[in-house]
Amino acid sequence: MSAHVILFSLSTEGIPPAFDEILCMEKKNLPLSDNNSPEREHLDLFIHASELLSSSPEIKDILDRLMDQVIEVIRARRGFIIMREDIDEEWQFITARDIDIGTIKAEDFQISRSVAEQVAVEGRSIVTSDALHDSRLRGKTSVSLYDLKSIICVPLIIHGRTLGVIYADHQIETCVFGKREKTLLESIARQAAIAIENARLYEKMKRIHEESMEKARKELKETQAQLFQSSKMAAVGQLAAGIAHEINNPLGAIELTASSMKKQTTDERFLKRLEVIENATSQCKKIVGSLLRFSHMSQDAKERMDVRRMLQNTLLLLEQQLGKENITVRHGLEENLFITADECELSQAVMNILMNARDALRTSPEGHKREITVRSCSNEGSAIIQITDNGEGIDETLLDRIYEPFFTTKPVGQGVGLGLTITFQIVKKHNGEISVSSRKGRGTAFTLRFPSAVKNPDKSV
Repeated sequence: MSAHVILFSLSTEGIPPAFDEILCMEKKNLPLSDNNSPEREHLDLFIHASELLSSSPEIKDILDRLMDQVIEVIRARRGFIIMREDIDEEWQFITARDIDIGTIKAEDFQISRSVAEQVAVEGRSIVTSDALHDSRLRGKTSVSLYDLKSIICVPLIIHGRTLGVIYADHQIETCVFGKREKTLLESIARQAAIAIENARLYEKMKRIHEESMEKARKELKETQAQLFQSSKMAAVGQLAAGIAHEINNPLGAIELTASSMKKQTTDERFLKRLEVIENATSQCKKIVGSLLRFSHMSQDAKERMDVRRMLQNTLLLLEQQLGKENITVRHGLEENLFITADECELSQAVMNILMNARDALRTSPEGHKREITVRSCSNEGSAIIQITDNGEGIDETLLDRIYEPFFTTKPVGQGVGLGLTITFQIVKKHNGEISVSSRKGRGTAFTLRFPSAVKNPDKSV
């Protein structure tokens, strides 16, 4: 039996990609069993990539380190990883090797963009063994300009969405990349996509956690301030009660003596002095009365109260007085808003704030339109009352002291500094919260929040 040997003369022109790849593998003529073989290097890189990508949430640093090893193992000359949040957004270069970022962003660097865009849109890898003779890249000036030979580009896909691409090329050799490099890079890309998504989720959770912690810290600070204010008010209340009782007796004696002396004289000059004593005594008694009310807030039974009606009645009492001061009152009062409260006490609290707003507006410059705005609404199960003025505002350094007894920024003789102190106590008695925001020259806003707001209550209850 004779053997027949048939020889074929082969050319790369017109050969399908699969055969072209086979010829490239033959051209490489690399051993398959050596410990330093591509298979061994690829396996080592794959294992190391797995460990690296799961080692830290700092994904940019990891990808930067990984890119070095990918370039070395697949024997590329250049490479980069790009990502974008959405298809309409610009590509963000995460890392690059032997390619200047300015060059990447230049208008004439089209090869990376066109290949990357195609891979991102189709979600499929592109491998070319000879870019200069690849019909898909024909006409691309960068191919000849940069003399690109071998190109490989794989997508970073997670949940069917392309996050970015891994790109590498070689400017000198053809047939650098084949099926093995494509399989390796796609495997690494899958792991990298998962790591990137996890890193994004980590950053999102970290941001949410930080925002929650910041909110908790703010709420804790506000709660601590409220508790401190309450404890301070309680201590001052006990002191005020003791002082008030001690002062009442001598004040009564002074008042009786002055009254008796008025009956025993007709001297006009002496009578005027006695009148001054009586007025001063009366003023002292009013202050003592305020102190007693502050220290012994009544525990009267509360009833369901229409917030809108209470505010309208309070504004009606002050309508003439505010009108004389050329103050315009605007209001937006929600209907069917009810809370359980002592209407007289709550009206007093609102009146105290309105009087403070009036006094603040008195110092407004000539021509300044004086306005007070009163609003009420329901929000998350609470009734909100807000009183805003466009007066001179309160200095930020003084905001922590405005509820202290006898603290006032008004001129001597225009207030004793108990209005907001009593308001604070009334709000606390109703399990409410009071807060203030103010900017010098921009006005002040007091916000009262009360629990258990009910819209359209059942009248049978």
